[in-house]
Amino acid sequence: MAEPLIVDNDRTPSPRFLVVDRRVPEPIRQLLEEADGCLNMSFTVGGTACVRRAIRKAFEIECVEDDDFSASLVALGQKHPSVAPTLFQVMDLLGSGDEPLQGDALKALIATFKGVLYEIYVLGEERLESLAYLSDLLSALDRDSTPAKAAKTRGSSTVKSRG
Repeated sequence: MAEPLIVDNDRTPSPRFLVVDRRVPEPIRQLLEEADGCLNMSFTVGGTACVRRAIRKAFEIECVEDDDFSASLVALGQKHPSVAPTLFQVMDLLGSGDEPLQGDALKALIATFKGVLYEIYVLGEERLESLAYLSDLLSALDRDSTPAKAAKTRGSSTVKSRG
């Protein structure tokens, strides 16, 4: 029989994505803060409502809002293909509906949504910054001094001098 996984939260640091970054839009951050507060006080009805409102606010901000929760999640996933589809599946499973979630399910939905937000607003932004920096570096290179260009030039001048 498999033994249950025990995580010692007192000794294990929280993953970085669980702390909502300032790059996540303020209305979403506020609703998630309320959802976390409700979860900490075992107010699962309020916590469920807050996280679902936060998700819908993300749909609105990302311009993928639809009357159908699942369709909005699909559209968000298509807009951000670098985010693992499994995260959207978990959000669909736990986030759709009107019934309040149990404590563990609420915790899972909040964490999953934070993971998605981290992928979209933090890692996505960092990728863009990295690409912009690298693009600037590459643009600043003297095109004739790159090793491949120099090797081609040497190779072609050698061929010309023999002919």
